Amino acid sequence: MSALLEHQQAFAAALAGEISTLAGMVIGDTIPAERRIQLHLDQAQTGLLETLATTFPVTRALVGEAFFAQMARDFIAAEPPRSPVLAEYGGSFPTHLAAQPDLGGHHYLPDIAAFEWALHFAGWAEDAELLQPADLPDPEETARLVLPLHPSVQRLSTPFPVDEIWQVHQPDAPAIQRIEMSGGTERLLVWRRGLEPCWRRLDAGEDRLLAEIGSGVALGAAAMAAGGEAGFDFAASFSWMLDGGVFARP
Repeated sequence: MSALLEHQQAFAAALAGEISTLAGMVIGDTIPAERRIQLHLDQAQTGLLETLATTFPVTRALVGEAFFAQMARDFIAAEPPRSPVLAEYGGSFPTHLAAQPDLGGHHYLPDIAAFEWALHFAGWAEDAELLQPADLPDPEETARLVLPLHPSVQRLSTPFPVDEIWQVHQPDAPAIQRIEMSGGTERLLVWRRGLEPCWRRLDAGEDRLLAEIGSGVALGAAAMAAGGEAGFDFAASFSWMLDGGVFARP
């Protein structure tokens, strides 16, 4: 192993909390080696804490700064970044929250975090050319099309009204006295429309349609599968999805 690689690996281990190996490689001065390393460790952790706080502001607001910071530190220790792109860090934070034994009564917190991550991801996901009405051939050929979803598209299913909870924590949000927490399953579509992340509630048929299309099923077969859901209107649903930029051009 080269000396440079050995030093890099020791530095990476130190950022994860194991500083003993690196301490032997650092020349001390008026500041001891361990203290020099700790300065880098503190700076790296502060940067990651700020990244998570920026990505999950409503999650943070719901539990308070101190509680959020502790959960974030635990997450950083368990799952340090695997990419130099900080925008990609935090995707598994909702799963980390779901594994916690005590969320202070905020049972919906992992789902709020998942919604915030979906919005964050939609903002920087890869772009693609959108499907246009003129791209659709005659009805028979259209039914056989396998349509790719836009790269920003994500579907969420939750028993909580996470979009309402998220909205009341936005600047200048109208005052809401009560949010009904037992309204049944909520299905959400999150994607980027133009330059802005957006979301929409789906009915069961729309959710099934997008699930089928996302798994590579041709449009006609996907529509038939979704048609088994009560009240599903394929024409209306496909129209707003097409206009909204949910589909990429094949």
